[in-house]
Amino acid sequence: MEYEFELPYPPSVNGYWRTYKGSQIISVRGRKYRVAAVIEMHKLKLAGKKIAGRMHVDVVIHPPTKRAYDIDNWCKAPFDALTHAGFWLDDEQVDSMNVTKGELIKGGLIRIKAQVIKVV
Repeated sequence: MEYEFELPYPPSVNGYWRTYKGSQIISVRGRKYRVAAVIEMHKLKLAGKKIAGRMHVDVVIHPPTKRAYDIDNWCKAPFDALTHAGFWLDDEQVDSMNVTKGELIKGGLIRIKAQVIKVV
């Protein structure tokens, strides 16, 4: 099985976490992103699928500006949102992924192709 969809441009992992009273918590920006991504998954009728199995994910990051960015900082927020939406059981299921920088798109977005590579 393969699923292709787009989600809003996520916060980087640096903007996703905050320290509060000595604990790591999801930032306000991270929580707002998760809500927006879950709403999008509902619109796409992909929320609640609860896909089981091992996954391969291709990610294309389309930034909103020409600002330089590290591609290794952008998967945490969307993957957590997919878990929160019930698309898959847990992002731990991802055994491999390919992350690519895409062209600039006004507002930014992230394109995801998720493929079940092993049914469990």
